[in-house]
Amino acid sequence: MSDFCNVRTRNLHNDVTNCLDVTGTANHFESTAHFLQSDFSGLRNFCDVRLHFQNEILLVHSAVLAAFSSTFLEKLKKSENGSFDVDLKFLDKNSVKKVLDFIYFGKVTFNFDTLQNDLEVISYFGIGQLQDEIEKKLVAIARKGKCVEVLNLVTTNLKTIPHSPSTLLAVSDETVSDLVSILHVLSSTNQLSYSNLLSISVNSIVTIVSSRIPDSMKIDVINIALKWIYERRLNDRKASNILCGLTFGSMTYAELVHFRSSLIQTVIPVTLDIVCTHAEHSIHTPNPAATSISSFPLNDATSLGVATIPTAATLQSENFDDCNTAMSFTADDLRRLGFAKMPLTRQKQQDEK
Repeated sequence: MSDFCNVRTRNLHNDVTNCLDVTGTANHFESTAHFLQSDFSGLRNFCDVRLHFQNEILLVHSAVLAAFSSTFLEKLKKSENGSFDVDLKFLDKNSVKKVLDFIYFGKVTFNFDTLQNDLEVISYFGIGQLQDEIEKKLVAIARKGKCVEVLNLVTTNLKTIPHSPSTLLAVSDETVSDLVSILHVLSSTNQLSYSNLLSISVNSIVTIVSSRIPDSMKIDVINIALKWIYERRLNDRKASNILCGLTFGSMTYAELVHFRSSLIQTVIPVTLDIVCTHAEHSIHTPNPAATSISSFPLNDATSLGVATIPTAATLQSENFDDCNTAMSFTADDLRRLGFAKMPLTRQKQQDEK
């Protein structure tokens, strides 16, 4: 037994002395990256994935795709042969090329005009790093006064979920909440001009009323939607469809359904003719049609508060900014529609979220 132990110890000693540990340089993997970049930029002899478009096939490396794209990582795991074909005819080819440029070279330029297509590709590929960077830049642009433009952009290809008020976008819920919160600030500080209000798209309005923001902001968001519905002269059916997407985080589903129904019944059922004139002190550009008769879907004025809704007599005796003649929805209106104000602690919890 002693002899065996001696032999074993000697062999281990020999194993250690016969080993040579070699460590590469800090940029060891750069040569691999340069090789893959060179092959991608050149003949692509070593590419093993084919991305099929209508009139073109793009060749890429499976290892590179798997390293950056969560979608392709899962697809490639299921691949049984050495090559892989993917049909991407439903995506914009130029946008895919931009995303591939980012994957291989770490730098790309996106234009506002085509960003919606780019976002769809990024979302499909599942490149979280790129998605986060773009969304941060969009929020930064919105804070610089381009909130409506950014909202209209990210909601261009809005997808609705059947039998549900929820929607699907190419940006995260957090980014949507940030954008709607910025719009809320613009509205509450009178920085949302009449022209900006009218330029909000239908998809943006649907997104705004269904966004997940604190309930303390939701009343102002309802006001924005009501003003937009009024100024756009929407018919009852379209207005009802928009308001059916309204959400309140503090309400149960049953309460929310009741609230939507009550709001729609309050806002839409009666059409009242009113005359709109433009205020001399307004900073907004006068509406050429402001002196004409317009249809304003409205119920009994007392249902939403007499003080907040101009009557026909009032409109004839005073000048009003077009953007401000729409209904103003307040916390008291919640009680009129059958919903008591949330307890303070519950409201505080909502605001903190």
